[in-house]
Amino acid sequence: MRGLRYISISLVVLSLSSCASFWGSGKRESRRPEPPPPPVKQKVSKKEKVEGYYQLGIAYLELGEIPLSLNYLFKAKKLSPDDPKIYNAIGLAFIRRGDLNRAEKYLRRALSLKPNFSEAWLNMGILYEEKGNIKKARECYYKALSNPLYLTPEAAYYRLALLDEKQGNLEKAKKELILAIRNNSDYVPAYLELAKLLKKEGYTEKAKEIYYRLIELYPDLQQPYCELGKIYREEGNLNKAVELLRKCIEIKPNSPLAAKARMEIDEINEESN
Repeated sequence: MRGLRYISISLVVLSLSSCASFWGSGKRESRRPEPPPPPVKQKVSKKEKVEGYYQLGIAYLELGEIPLSLNYLFKAKKLSPDDPKIYNAIGLAFIRRGDLNRAEKYLRRALSLKPNFSEAWLNMGILYEEKGNIKKARECYYKALSNPLYLTPEAAYYRLALLDEKQGNLEKAKKELILAIRNNSDYVPAYLELAKLLKKEGYTEKAKEIYYRLIELYPDLQQPYCELGKIYREEGNLNKAVELLRKCIEIKPNSPLAAKARMEIDEINEESN
């Protein structure tokens, strides 16, 4: 019992002393806390500014905001006039704008600074395609692939496959699409194009397999639904076709693919009546 009494007395003393410290003695002077020191301004280096402007330019380019993209890319170029990746990005922006002569000027500058710049060779190939010079475009894509350190060779193989498909060389196009997939197993454009080619050659079930696999992996990707809808329409399975086409519309109602899907459904309804 002594021990318990000792503990309880200790607790009372402790609580009284806590109260004293909480309420204070009344003799203390109240002092205002001193304000914190102002934050130290960190100086942004020139290299960081260049990278910041470049990344903003790329972000706006991906959004399709070409003037804003060029604004930041030119700011980056002004600070770093010998950076090939900036000239490449400016060239791509001008391709997107449709100003091919200016695009060529900046891409050539990128390649003069870095002759084995695969991404710039790829964009030069796209530029020549836009100009209708298929031979030159093909040469550029092979140039891009000649660099063993090219990080995204699937893009060049894909562009070569599209050229061969246009020229009717479907077997070669298929091989290039398979090479694209081999280099990047997540490269969706190559799967979509391969499925189209298989369908064109009469391998409809194989094409379906690819589309269903893409739906399984990327359920918000519109194109497989749209393409499957067309296939089922051709096969006479109109209910299934409409179901898939409606799914395509549901994913992104205001997109060009949704507009095509609506047209397909309208045509199916007209045929049914």
